Amino acid sequence: MLEINKVTINRILNPTSIDLGEYVINPYVGCEFACTYCYVRSNKAATRRKMPWGSYVDIRVNAPDLLEKEISEKHPGTVLLGSTTECFQPVEKEFRLTWKMLEILNRHKVSYVILTRSPYIAEYIPLLNQGFCKRIYFTVNKVSNTFKQLIEPKSPPLDSRNDAIHKLLDAGISVIPYYSPVIPWVTDVRDLFSPFTKAERIEFEYLNFNLHNAQDMVRHISVAEPALGIKFTGMLSENNYHEQTWDTLDEEIARQSREANKKYKIYRHPYGEFFQNTYFS
Repeated sequence: MLEINKVTINRILNPTSIDLGEYVINPYVGCEFACTYCYVRSNKAATRRKMPWGSYVDIRVNAPDLLEKEISEKHPGTVLLGSTTECFQPVEKEFRLTWKMLEILNRHKVSYVILTRSPYIAEYIPLLNQGFCKRIYFTVNKVSNTFKQLIEPKSPPLDSRNDAIHKLLDAGISVIPYYSPVIPWVTDVRDLFSPFTKAERIEFEYLNFNLHNAQDMVRHISVAEPALGIKFTGMLSENNYHEQTWDTLDEEIARQSREANKKYKIYRHPYGEFFQNTYFS
């Protein structure tokens, strides 16, 4: 059962080191999709809750009023929506915080970038095509139904995400299909580019095996597919094996990119390191 809490906050525009905006906006705390690999599960605020990730969502009910005020004070050029939550998760249909804040950003002519995996964003095309949405990074995956149930059982169906991307692209909105996480021997790496012929480029983030929740996830996968256990152990314990596995995948993506005549970018986490993504702005 999902616990929903209405809360008030003191600030909605928070400075960020993510190079997609000067500030981040997160209208909710928590995410109903409860993906097992989500890096937010491991942050201090989430671990202090003592509740399973995905079992609660805080509704920041005063966020739109704060945004109206803070725009006048901070004069942001570009903001990022959804760095630690899903702005278009099911509770948004009731509370509409994201809708209200997009209206405010548009009215003040503030540019924004969005991170999402929710097909519900396609309902927001009338707001998104007003000229201030710079780009949407839309997380997709290509795994079997068995593996999807293991790693993100509550997330939207994969096909519905692809359909939403096509609707957004057809509306003239810039969308980057973002394969994440790419998990060796789990992600189907065949034919990665052809589903998104209208996208300007496609991006990939490889699973960071250093995250604690990622290690928990691969253990669950190994139970379902014992043959993968030895390979995952190698990714966790052997630098050369880790790098060679990703090198092989780098080469396959590069080959497909050439055949599709499509730009791409890969986010690859070095062995033993945490999280150092940079994005095209």
